[in-house]
This record gives sequence, structure tokens and C-alpha cells, in this order.
Amino acid sequence: MGASGWLGRALSETLKKKGAEVIPFSRSRREGWRQWDGCSVPDLSGLDAIVNLAGEPVDQRWTSKSKKKFHTSRVDLTQFLVEGIADSEVHTLLNSSGVGFYGTCQDRELTEKDAVGSNFLAKLCLDWEKAASEAKIRSVFLRTGVVLGKDGRAWKKMEPLFRLGLGGRLGHGQQWMPWIHLHDEVAAMIHCLESDLAGPVNLVAPESVRNVDFTREFASVLKRPAFIPAPEFMLNLLLGDFAQEGLMASLRVVPQVLLDSGFEFQYPDLRSALEDLTS
Repeated sequence: MGASGWLGRALSETLKKKGAEVIPFSRSRREGWRQWDGCSVPDLSGLDAIVNLAGEPVDQRWTSKSKKKFHTSRVDLTQFLVEGIADSEVHTLLNSSGVGFYGTCQDRELTEKDAVGSNFLAKLCLDWEKAASEAKIRSVFLRTGVVLGKDGRAWKKMEPLFRLGLGGRLGHGQQWMPWIHLHDEVAAMIHCLESDLAGPVNLVAPESVRNVDFTREFASVLKRPAFIPAPEFMLNLLLGDFAQEGLMASLRVVPQVLLDSGFEFQYPDLRSALEDLTS
């Protein structure tokens, strides 16, 4: 689920290179794909594992209408998926979640053992994970940070501005910003598929950075200035609650489960990730 998105495509391509048979799902009829509208119980016959990456993007202005879409495309869809799993031979479920699960925690390091936050995004992630846990099979909740990749939504918004020298910190810039390179995001998902991990797994790089440091590093790699900050009041005006719960939330997240399981990051630090993506 979510196979048509850039992250789903990257995962599918990598799995196919490893010799796995991948059956993507689509709401419309597409050759080689299995059709599912996301509003009914899907046909999961012949499948061993499910990777659910579906969900309305949250990086937009939040309204009551968009919040309903966030819930429907995540929680409701996952509930239908779980019903399908009950009548299938699927033994593993990888279900998207997000670091927004933790709310905002200032400077404290956060591992998978930390409790859920108290804001809307935290509650959304909690409901999403609860829905997936009803599958009663080995389930992994992928608490992902900002994924840096050339076709990604975040990259497409940031990279042109930084190349023009128009980049800058978000608000005060002191908020911790959990990130991960696309290569490591895909590799970590496959690691979760092939291992016996279960429960929440933080999909973030081991090096945490503040937004102001991310900005400085990005500008340095591109050899451009970055002195045009995005004022917090402007972010609030343009994006509503997403400004505070997404862009300004301070989340110093640690990928403890991945590290303890022996997973090795190809891009553990921000500099190497940015140099790869801008080369």
C-alpha cells in the first residue's frame, strides 16, 4: 500500500533487485497491480508480508477537512487491511507511523520506549499503530522522520531554495530535527522485513541535529548563504497547526532498536547524506 508514492517505488525497486516478488496495490486498474480502493477489505491471497505506506501527506496546511483525511487514509485504511489479514496467510506487517508519535520533547533523547505525546499528530500516530496491532501477527510500526531523497516532498521544497541562497532556519531553529537518507530508510524497512523485530522502530539517522545546524550544513554543502529565516508567525499563518506540531516540534529521536539489532547506516551523519544527494 502506498506503492505509487516515491518511497513505495524506491522500496519496490530495491526488493525486486534482491529477487523478491512485489505485488503493488492501486486504487485504479493497472497492469501487474492488485486493485484496492482502501475503503473495503482487500484481497491479500498469496501474500507473505504487507508493507503499508499509505497516508495523506501531513506537510500541508491543517484544516478540519485535512485532519479528517489524515485519519481516514491512515487509521480507517489500516483497519480494513487488518480485516483482510485475518483471512490470509500474511505473517508480517510493516505499517507506517511517524516520529510525531512523541509529540514534542525539547532536548530529551527519545527511544522507542518513550511514551506517546499529547497533541493531534501524536494521537493520530497512536491510533494508527493501535489499528495495525490488531492484526495479531508480527507487526512493525515504522516511526519515520524527515526522509531526504531527491524525489521526496521535503527535498523538493528545500533544495531549490537553498541552491538559490534563499534557505534559512525555521523560526528560532533550536528544535531538533529527526531525518534519514532515503537509502537508509529503504534498507531499514527491508531489515525489519527480514529480521524478527516487532513493535515500534524509529527510522531516523543516529546523528540528531537542530534545525539551525541542518540549515547551516545544507548551505555549506551547496556553498550558498542561508540567512533568510522563516518567521514562526508566518509558518503558523500559512500552515496552521502543522507549523507547531510538525516544523517547530523538537524531537531528538534515537534509532535505538535498529542500532541494537545490528543495522548499519550508510549515511549516519548529515554531511555525508547531503553530499550524496547534492552531488
